[in-house]
Amino acid sequence: MIDRRSDASSPHVHPHQRIAVATVVGGITLPAVLLAWVVVMSMISPDSPQCSEYLGCLVYLEQAWKIGRWVSLVVAWPLLHLLRVRPSWPVAIVAGVFVAAIWQVADALLLVSMLGALTLILFSGAIAYPAAAWLTMPRVPRKLLGFFVGSSLALYACAFLLAG
Repeated sequence: MIDRRSDASSPHVHPHQRIAVATVVGGITLPAVLLAWVVVMSMISPDSPQCSEYLGCLVYLEQAWKIGRWVSLVVAWPLLHLLRVRPSWPVAIVAGVFVAAIWQVADALLLVSMLGALTLILFSGAIAYPAAAWLTMPRVPRKLLGFFVGSSLALYACAFLLAG
């Protein structure tokens, strides 16, 4: 007898589980990667001039943001695959497009409301990944997926012009 493990995209598993798993992955990858960078860098060089008495080594967070946000997108794909969201690569790619647009909007919002921008950045994965998980399900029309990806790219362009 063949042992077949059910995954999050199996017909026997509800789409809600796929979306819930994608929400968890999107919600934890960016904060985890950024926090890991800060912890590792503060352990490697605790006496760095970038570390202060009052803020500790939070300056490393700014450095982590430049590269760590893109690393979090790469880390999300194997995590989605490990948690049985199948196929995981379309979810990761579409979520990457969505989250890049959200980050660009947050960058434009930074001049108006720092707290709003930081909140948007913090929850960007929890917004983008479930949307991508839903839009990449087999029975969702591809025109709808195209509309949202196109809208996301247009939003990115508008926010880029506003932030620049």
